[in-house]
Amino acid sequence: MFEIRLICDNQDVPGVAQAVLGSVDATSVRRYPAHDRTKTRLYITAEPRGSHTDCVACHGDGTALWFLPDGSEQHRPCTGLSADALHAAGLTQRSTQREPWRRPTDHFHG
Repeated sequence: MFEIRLICDNQDVPGVAQAVLGSVDATSVRRYPAHDRTKTRLYITAEPRGSHTDCVACHGDGTALWFLPDGSEQHRPCTGLSADALHAAGLTQRSTQREPWRRPTDHFHG
């Protein structure tokens, strides 16, 4: 397991987050404003990308439909997060929410 820390302009968050999340299997995502409020700090706890055979977001095929900033759709590597989870974490265009996201697991005793 490892943690990725990103700092990017607020408007770049969806694209940056989806690019990173498409290359790892995230276990949690947290989003905070940077000190100057024009940038965002993202903390992604992740593991190396697995096979996604039991993934509910992509139904096991490793790809998912992504909604791109220009309004188009494209099949890309699965982030492991549902569209609702991406939106709730503030990782989609025009999302105003900022809820931390954690992958539900059988091992969670929180």
